[in-house]
Amino acid sequence: MIISFNPSIFRSLDTEIQSTLANILVALIDNNIHFIDIKSINAIFYNDNLEYIFDSNQISQQYFSLNHRRTLKDFVSKKGKVIISKLHEQHLKRIVIGIDENNQEVHPINAYKIITERSKVIVENGINDWKFIQGICRKYSSAKTQRKSIYQLLNKAIKNEYIEAENCGGVGELIKVTKRWIGSSRYQHIFNYKLMAIFDSDKQNLNSLTPHKNKIEYLKDKTITTIQPSDYEYESRDLIIWHILYKRKIENYIPLNVLFEKITSITQTHKTDLETKSNDDLDFIEYNVNNIGIIEVQVKARFPQMFLDDDFSYRDFEKRCEHHKIFLSEANEKVSEIEQILLKIAKII
Repeated sequence: MIISFNPSIFRSLDTEIQSTLANILVALIDNNIHFIDIKSINAIFYNDNLEYIFDSNQISQQYFSLNHRRTLKDFVSKKGKVIISKLHEQHLKRIVIGIDENNQEVHPINAYKIITERSKVIVENGINDWKFIQGICRKYSSAKTQRKSIYQLLNKAIKNEYIEAENCGGVGELIKVTKRWIGSSRYQHIFNYKLMAIFDSDKQNLNSLTPHKNKIEYLKDKTITTIQPSDYEYESRDLIIWHILYKRKIENYIPLNVLFEKITSITQTHKTDLETKSNDDLDFIEYNVNNIGIIEVQVKARFPQMFLDDDFSYRDFEKRCEHHKIFLSEANEKVSEIEQILLKIAKII
């Protein structure tokens, strides 16, 4: 996330705002995952002669020890040298800390919660689906891709548990679980910055409709009489960031070459049959004992682990999703669905 300030907030005489701003600065020092737009408050920290002046600010005098002041000075100096790139601006969310609601500024109390609270990705199965997300993130963060720096940042956030999975216990509980967290004190007033939902489409073929119309209605916060293709896409005005998989389930994202290597029960007949199927067929196939020689419970246990294995690369994912790319407006280009998923999650770092 990119954090900027309305500099006037540092002139507030409200003691609660002052103490919260002090807490925010300490939190930003401790949590190095965020970018701080120092230019937005440069005049608060430096005079025209580039001399550091924040030590004389009332917030510094009242709420910082001598050691904290030294740490903050070093921190501001280092952050001032960090370049917020075009990629960061395109793919990370930016907030402005202030009290002007008309300009959509975020009150310091809510900003502190945004900075310090962990984000959640609400998934159907907290263990299996999280392995999918961890796996694709690792592969793309180590790949020579245009958006590698974003995926590295996301991978760091996941490793440091700034982002965590929230288990629904099945897609039928997604609305219930999402409502609970939206209504919680933890995410009060900030849920749209900290929550994301992702779930299987469960489509049986390319032309079938997903059975999750009620969930899309809830996430879009509107009644849908006849669902349209556009309803499957997240929009900025939706309740929270969300993603419904294009393919049937996460299992359908495993490339065939990986499947053949990992599932030893697959016979030559199975292989021949699967290799003759189109991409669309493979997108919506239900893997089971009839086509790969293992039962559903084994599919659920073994497939997620494959995403964490290092013996196939992001290129395999790109190839597997090449036939259903998505236009990404902020990048002005088409990207794979895997990149789209990762970039959505990056919005809640």
